[in-house]
Amino acid sequence: MGFFYRHNPKKFNYKPRYYDPEQQAWEEKKAAAGLDSKLTHEEQLRAQMRSKWGAGKYEETKEERRAKTIRRIALGVFIVVVCYLVFGTDLWYNIVKGLMGK
Repeated sequence: MGFFYRHNPKKFNYKPRYYDPEQQAWEEKKAAAGLDSKLTHEEQLRAQMRSKWGAGKYEETKEERRAKTIRRIALGVFIVVVCYLVFGTDLWYNIVKGLMGK
């Protein structure tokens, strides 16, 4: 009777889980700090490596932000002075007149 044998359908063992990104981030921070967390040992190692290898890579320090602000202010002042000299005085007219040879 093997010819007429019908296989039973396979069971689908889906177990829904709730995913909370804030909770996951908190667990990763705890694991990176070496505290007790719900993550597996492998996930804890990944979190520790991620925190150690990329710690200061993309984060700006206070000094870097201050340097960027100073550069932006200096560039803004430079642009304002150049615009004043070009459009507020006869400098632009004299440069064009000198280039034309008149």
